[in-house]
Amino acid sequence: MFLSKKNDPLRALEKTIGYAFKNRRLLETALTNPSYRADHASAGLEDNQRLEFLGDAVFGLLTAQQVFERYADEDEGGLTVRRSHLASGRALAGLARRIGLGQYLRLGKGEEAVGRDKDKSLTDAMEAVFGAAWCDGGIKAVKAIFAKLMAADSEAPLDVWADNPKGRLQELAQRNAWQGSPTYKLMEVTGPNHAPVYTVRATVCGGHEALGAGRTKRAAEVVAAQALLRLLDDAGLT
Repeated sequence: MFLSKKNDPLRALEKTIGYAFKNRRLLETALTNPSYRADHASAGLEDNQRLEFLGDAVFGLLTAQQVFERYADEDEGGLTVRRSHLASGRALAGLARRIGLGQYLRLGKGEEAVGRDKDKSLTDAMEAVFGAAWCDGGIKAVKAIFAKLMAADSEAPLDVWADNPKGRLQELAQRNAWQGSPTYKLMEVTGPNHAPVYTVRATVCGGHEALGAGRTKRAAEVVAAQALLRLLDDAGLT
């Protein structure tokens, strides 16, 4: 176990996250995947799932405070979207990768090959670290970790629609009260049955429209939304 080793590898992790645990077992538990507990059933270990539950709420609170303070002109809907983006599993897994959290995970034999870079393992552990810090040092501890880990992104603009052009187009239509917008219409399907190509037209109020093509109808809608957003950007309507 990490606890009794003089050259404790977790000290490097504590330095990275900006917080030293008083109760080291909390941090160990946060890094214990259920697969490790299952492989060591006779040891009576805890896994990180309960701490992950707590950490999910803690991280949600911290991200809510951040977007509330950072985006003073946003309404509730906009703040909700930004908080959801920051606290998403994808974002948490990315944060865990940036700090090398995977190397510290305690995994079962079956998870060793892929578990250290698996999104769910990383997300659960990242949230569990926040849950453990809350149990160890309360709000002061989790704020210290949050500030350290999010500092690199603090000045970067948060593009919550970077991977969701349809969502961005929907938000734009709502913000401008473009009723009934956007709409997507399937224009044609070409190609052989085993490899069809769908063409979709995206339209918003005012007659602005663009076409997109893809291997599925949804993929074509995404391309059409991207094309329409470019047109609206060029027209100064975004």
